[in-house]
Amino acid sequence: MTKNCLLVIVFCASILGAWAQRTTRTGLKAPQAKKEAASEGAANLDTIASPAPHTVDINGYDKPLRSRRESFFATNNSKNQVEAMAVTLTYYDTSRRQLHRQHRTVKVSIPAGETRQVSLPSWDIQQSFYYVRSAVPERSANASPFEVTVSVDSIFVAPSK
Repeated sequence: MTKNCLLVIVFCASILGAWAQRTTRTGLKAPQAKKEAASEGAANLDTIASPAPHTVDINGYDKPLRSRRESFFATNNSKNQVEAMAVTLTYYDTSRRQLHRQHRTVKVSIPAGETRQVSLPSWDIQQSFYYVRSAVPERSANASPFEVTVSVDSIFVAPSK
């Protein structure tokens, strides 16, 4: 009898304990200042789709063998400060067969007339390719060279005042 009574008490306590727990929180709201700052930041940029040739020049691409990152230099030839840019990178083997293509939007602040280095995560997740003009390690018998073209699709500039 005491055993059954004890089981009923444990059962009731576990039900009440589970019923009393509430994991959702109601009435949460984001602080107003953060919302306003986010909307102001988005409105402060002008987008230039398909910019004129040489508005932003891309030079000095590099991706060594076994590197997890690839980098290049971007020169802003416009009169406005570039805050970000959308680029398309197309990768080819030495016979000009396409290996991969990717579109990236890169946040980079480049004042007018200046150059900045841009670094991206590498497309080569197996780390078995190297850029043809990069340094080649001595033990790279199984490594494959590649070429790349980088084109600027859009630039995001700070509006002129």
